Amino acid sequence: MTTRYANLLIDAADTLSEARTDDAAWQAINVIARRIGANAVNAGAFLTGASQIAWMRSSMTTAWLDDYAGQSFHDNDPLIKGALAGALPVLYDVAARDRGGGTGGQYSDLHDGLMSHDYNYMISHSWFDGDINKGIVLSSREDPTDLFGPGTMRAFSAVSAMMSYRLQAPDGSGPDGRAFGSSWRQLEENERDVVSYLAIGMSVDMIAHKLKENEATILRLIERASLKMNAETKDQTVALALTRGLLAI
Repeated sequence: MTTRYANLLIDAADTLSEARTDDAAWQAINVIARRIGANAVNAGAFLTGASQIAWMRSSMTTAWLDDYAGQSFHDNDPLIKGALAGALPVLYDVAARDRGGGTGGQYSDLHDGLMSHDYNYMISHSWFDGDINKGIVLSSREDPTDLFGPGTMRAFSAVSAMMSYRLQAPDGSGPDGRAFGSSWRQLEENERDVVSYLAIGMSVDMIAHKLKENEATILRLIERASLKMNAETKDQTVALALTRGLLAI
């Protein structure tokens, strides 16, 4: 087990180091996941204070993700609820439906859908970046605790920590980049500039002076950006835009 564990860490480090772009890093993360027995990778960022999903991306099948979004499973997904509460479960047994906080109804439909695609188990690693809870969840057909025996959780935690350094928000243009339950739209250049200035602590009047615009125009741009982020306050707008990698800072 010790040799296999060491080889896993070396292999993961080598594979990630070869990825030169964010998209290549996402593909590398999926390659590593498959090598240790996972059949899909799910990742996301969650604003725990505002109980909002900043972004999610997944290598699960497009058919399942479309069904998941279409039936708004994110509203009752126990893993998302855990992530928003800052308490993502380390191991989730999908077949044990009563472990998700309820049985029947949409819970049963969610679990049935997962198992129909062989997403029978979920093993998770999460960490905080300020007020943002980020997480990686690997799904597998077989019980993941058998992968490395007693050292499975330690091995997964170490590999996930490596993955986390290369994990970036998707651009939202493809099927693997989604923000379930919230809008996922790019900011226009003037909106991005204004929110970027907010992010570095500038006030509305300072931004107006900087851009040679009146304050009413700046406030309209902030409002437009907030609507695109599905945010209720300027602070939420900045946090979501930063987390999604939309700002020019």
